[in-house]
Amino acid sequence: MKFTIQYFDRKSSAIVRIIRLLRFSPFLGGIILGFAANSSSAAPASDQTNRFGLSLLSQLIAAHSEENIVVSPFSLELALGMVYAGCSGVSAHELSRVIGFVPQDDSQHVLFAGMDLSSHLPPNITLKIANALWCDSSTRLRPTFVAKVKDLFQPEIQSGDLGTPETMKAINDWVAKATDGRIAGLLQQPPKPPLVLIDAVYFKGSWEKPFAAAQNFASQFHRDKAGPCEVTMMKRSLSAPYLATDDFQAIKLPYDGGTLEMVLILPDKAIDLATLLQKLHTGSWKDSLAEFSEASGSITLPKFKVSYRDSLIAPLTELGIKAIFQPSQDFAPMFDDARKFFVSGLIQQTYLRVDENGSEAAAATEVQMEATAMRRQMPKPFNLVLDRPFLFAIVDDDSGQLLFAGVLRDPDQAKL
Repeated sequence: MKFTIQYFDRKSSAIVRIIRLLRFSPFLGGIILGFAANSSSAAPASDQTNRFGLSLLSQLIAAHSEENIVVSPFSLELALGMVYAGCSGVSAHELSRVIGFVPQDDSQHVLFAGMDLSSHLPPNITLKIANALWCDSSTRLRPTFVAKVKDLFQPEIQSGDLGTPETMKAINDWVAKATDGRIAGLLQQPPKPPLVLIDAVYFKGSWEKPFAAAQNFASQFHRDKAGPCEVTMMKRSLSAPYLATDDFQAIKLPYDGGTLEMVLILPDKAIDLATLLQKLHTGSWKDSLAEFSEASGSITLPKFKVSYRDSLIAPLTELGIKAIFQPSQDFAPMFDDARKFFVSGLIQQTYLRVDENGSEAAAATEVQMEATAMRRQMPKPFNLVLDRPFLFAIVDDDSGQLLFAGVLRDPDQAKL
């Protein structure tokens, strides 16, 4: 995850950048947040972060009616969590209310329920998180902010001259090492002072019950508007958590050894993706996951990979996060600087691959800142054929935390 915090000062032309990289294998991710400078909330329910992720996906589906989409709510929540740790006022209130961040006190060590995933995963699931702050010699962060970030994210602290090729290489080398070589050359030009912050997450897992490649076959996928296209389908019989309602069929495909799983949701032919997602995110995501019950049947699923990139400012604004995009003193807890800061850009770039063995996904988000009712049915043998547009999500079953979520509309544009 990479994020850049950037500010512009008319007199000195100073720039602040915070860069985060979140990586998974099978989940990779990054967020870039940019800040620029211009010279009290109630604790929400733990399910709020999950509803936030579904709401974000709903906004993107509405804006991009024919595209394949994959976003990483987890990556975005971690990045904005860093912002939340260094802001106050209306900005902090909106982030807490919309995303579900828990206001911090001396006994609180996570901002949201899924933040400590790595603490309860079994040995055969690998989830590593690494963080670093790269500070220019001119950087003056408030000690209280540094202490809070250390408590929440345990970063390495590096000091040097930003804006040089040597520092860019050092950061790129750190990212490559932290992501097991999967993300190389993250920075394309030297970062500008005074701050670079990097967060790297590594995940490795496989299906609990892999598909057999020998059973793959060619079939058709029925797109909404472009007509049918040929895809490579995977198929197997299985016993798995399954749910059927008037609106959809859904199944959980667990990853080996833990609570992480992929949830696949196929809307009924009479309901579109946007309407279904609207119903899902208005309820409790955790309660929805609890509705599944073990059943036997078969699943037919296309192999696919999806890449996606988009600005998230408009959808976040629609969801009620507005103040961070306006110059204010709300970031005074972060910087030892009297100027006003605001987020001027936020872009997420993602990648997801699904095949016989499991999944691989990546997300990178860029943020620039400048100055100035479901109904359960009795379990019975099912036949789930995902041969038309469907929803998918990679989640932690314990907390409901959404790591990745998206829609596959056109596998012809998502071939492996």
